[in-house]
Amino acid sequence: MRLRMQSHPWTAAALAMLLPAAALANETHVYGIANFGGAGQCDAKSHSVHTKTAAEFASYFNSLVSAGYWSDVRTINNSGARADSWTDASKAPAADAKDTQANVGVDDADVLFVHTHGGHSEANLRSWLVMGTNVDACSAVTDTHMNLGNGKLNIAVVKACQSGDFQVWKQGGYRQQFTTPSSGFSMWNAFHGDSSCGNFVKRYVRRYVANSRVDGVGENWIDEAYDWQVGKNNDDCPVSIVFGQSKAQRVAMFEAGGWNDRKNTGSKSASSYFYVGGCDPDNGQKLPE
Repeated sequence: MRLRMQSHPWTAAALAMLLPAAALANETHVYGIANFGGAGQCDAKSHSVHTKTAAEFASYFNSLVSAGYWSDVRTINNSGARADSWTDASKAPAADAKDTQANVGVDDADVLFVHTHGGHSEANLRSWLVMGTNVDACSAVTDTHMNLGNGKLNIAVVKACQSGDFQVWKQGGYRQQFTTPSSGFSMWNAFHGDSSCGNFVKRYVRRYVANSRVDGVGENWIDEAYDWQVGKNNDDCPVSIVFGQSKAQRVAMFEAGGWNDRKNTGSKSASSYFYVGGCDPDNGQKLPE
């Protein structure tokens, strides 16, 4: 396995500097979206494992709550997972923007996990996550809905196909959508191309979350979720996109950051894309070696 990193700066003329990080609040939200195709649901294939992996992620954080290392865990599954919970007030009227809504919105948590279907458009520089209800919109779209880190969110772990596309990142899509220079959001762990699904995902999510409390929150994701398959266009290609001021700060978050040791990466003036060189998925180009 050949781990690679590429980096991009912001093009803004002036960048605000972050104040020192406040004491960590510790809240986790998990979103398992397993039911599709029925009345009021969105169009995709139902996968019961999506809620099971979310339960694995939540279970570990509940153990941290019991041990006094964490404060709160919320599970928002299926029809509870709505596009307005991903929508920032900078992207929509206040009535439709609920990403900071207590105990539900993605930006009300410090750490989130979501398992659902996804897709991307290189032409439009976006990815999307399929939601559990069609009440608002059937997809939460990176450029249409999201502006992460204006609330509390620091780390997002996204088990969804095409949710971290290399070309979308390379052309500036994610860093311009997710962050502003003063944003608190620092890591989007996702997939380039399609990713396979099954009960084995429960096992690697269980290992990943348990091994990342104090370090490896980016590196462990790639170690656990990467899967090389014989032939072409069918690898699982996990990626970690880290936002921050300097390469050293971004690498420190990737390698040494953890749930209880979230690194301050400074002004979100650039991003680094960590991946396995040569990984070749379906619905995504072969990654550079």
